[in-house]
Amino acid sequence: MANVTLTIEGDTGEVVAMIREMAGRAASVSAPEPPTVVASVAAPPAVAALEAAAEAAEPETAMAAEEPETAEPEPEPEPAAPMAEWNVRYVNAFWRHLSDRAQEAMRRVSRSPNYRQRRAQLMHTLNLSQRELSGSLSSQGHSLNRLKRGSRGVVLPRPLSYDKDDDMYVLDANFANAMREIGIN
Repeated sequence: MANVTLTIEGDTGEVVAMIREMAGRAASVSAPEPPTVVASVAAPPAVAALEAAAEAAEPETAMAAEEPETAEPEPEPEPAAPMAEWNVRYVNAFWRHLSDRAQEAMRRVSRSPNYRQRRAQLMHTLNLSQRELSGSLSSQGHSLNRLKRGSRGVVLPRPLSYDKDDDMYVLDANFANAMREIGIN
C-alpha cells in the first residue's frame, strides 16, 4: 500500500475543492488497493485566524463547502428468476442437446432406487473413467444455458448432480418423472 503525504496551501475553498477532486480521481481508478492519502494543510497562524473569522462571518458558505457530495442512488439489482421445475417441455428441449453418454448416464440413474446411484457403479456400468464421466456430463451445463436463453431466462436445477458426501449421482425427481412420461428412461 502506498502512503502519500501532501501539503496543500491555499484558502479553505481551494483546499476543500482539491481534496474532493483527488478523492474523486482515487475512486475512479481501479487498483488492487485504494491508496491512502494523507493531506496536511499548512497555513500560517495569521491566515488560520483570518479563515476562522471568514467562516464565522459566512456560515452558509462554510457549511456549503463542508457538505458531502450526494452520490446517485445505485440501481436496484434485478431480482433473481425463480427456480422452475422440470416438466415434459423442458426435458424435451434439454435432452436434444445432451451428449449420448450424458443421456445414458441419466437413463441409468433414473432406473435406480430414489434416483441415486454410486459413482463407481455408474462408471463401471458405462465403462468410463471418472474423467470421461465428468466430461460427458458437462454437456448438461451447456444444454441448461441454451434452454435458459431460449426460454426467456427460465432457471432450472441441474438435473443430475453429484453428492460428494455420499459419492453418488442424484437425478432430480421432477426430471425423472418427465423422462418417464416421454418414455426416454
